[in-house]
Amino acid sequence: MTGVVIFFFVAAALFIALGLADQRKLYWKLSSWRYRNPEANEPSDTAYVIGRVVVFAAAGIMVFQGCSAMNFADEASWSKSEFKDAVQSAAVSLGDESHVDSSAGGYASLIESKVGDAGEGKGPSYAVEAKAVGESDDYEVTARGEDFVFCMHVSQSESGEGGFAVPGVDGSSTVVPEYELTATAVEGSC
Repeated sequence: MTGVVIFFFVAAALFIALGLADQRKLYWKLSSWRYRNPEANEPSDTAYVIGRVVVFAAAGIMVFQGCSAMNFADEASWSKSEFKDAVQSAAVSLGDESHVDSSAGGYASLIESKVGDAGEGKGPSYAVEAKAVGESDDYEVTARGEDFVFCMHVSQSESGEGGFAVPGVDGSSTVVPEYELTATAVEGSC
């Protein structure tokens, strides 16, 4: 990605240099040889001005593209501080609402989702990975391609609201309990 950014800024510098050069001298050095009578085919002063404006506009486009490429490169990876802030915000937001017991698969996908939401615009949410550590309630949260890891401990307690009822085919209903989560996140492996 760095090469693309450098290309755009070097191209912009070349267009600026071309725009600052004497257009009449450029014509005589680069284009006049094509004509049998170069004086009769020399562009007008207005054509030189329009050419200069077009070259400066191209330089502006190259600068814009270079800045856009830099922004894209920044959003395509996590910095350690951005990821730390996202993990800690996700730990806090896990307690904002009740959740259904996830003992079968754990809360890894929920943690990944919360970290991605907390870090929106700072890094790629698709690169967040949370993995349960053993049989505990600890999860190692990492960003794919980066060398930093955070340990998130999640504990659950039954919600005061109880849960919600799921109607059965025979007319009965089953209550699915909901849980309040509390989470803490620290830097390093679990």
